[in-house]
Amino acid sequence: MPAAERAALRTQRREKLTAELKRIVSILAETGVNMVILFGSLAGQKVEKHSDIDLMVIWETNLGFLERLDVLYRRLLPTVSLDLLCYTPEEFTELQQKNPFVQRAVKEGVVLYAASIH
Repeated sequence: MPAAERAALRTQRREKLTAELKRIVSILAETGVNMVILFGSLAGQKVEKHSDIDLMVIWETNLGFLERLDVLYRRLLPTVSLDLLCYTPEEFTELQQKNPFVQRAVKEGVVLYAASIH
């Protein structure tokens, strides 16, 4: 495939992911999450034709880990591939100290939404 065609496909994919990302972040904010962090290829502007959206969500909730994901995926109904991680503030604080994956996602990621603290 010619380079120009590959570049056009990447641009189309980036536009589709960006549009879906805006919709998703809006729904997450309405849901009452505390923070949304974009990480992965879209955060690093390294979008390829099969790139997805990688989000880390911090949400103060009493729901268990899998229940949280179920609730969020049902609300979001993503139209593109979405990898979603959802932690309570306490879990997130602990993981930031101990988990290299979370540390890297925070370091290289982009905070897209942070709830105001009153």
